[in-house]
Amino acid sequence: MSEVNWKCFRCNLSFKDENIADIHKKISNHSITKIKPIVA
Repeated sequence: MSEVNWKCFRCNLSFKDENIADIHKKISNHSITKIKPIVA
C-alpha cells in the first residue's frame, strides 16, 4: 500500500489531500514536495 503525501518543509506540515496542499501553496507562497511516507 503506497500512499502519497505532500509536505511543506518550511512550515513542517504534511497534507494527505493534494487540493489542501495546493491551497497552502497559494496562501503561503511556499513550495510543496510530494513524498511517500515509509510505514514499518
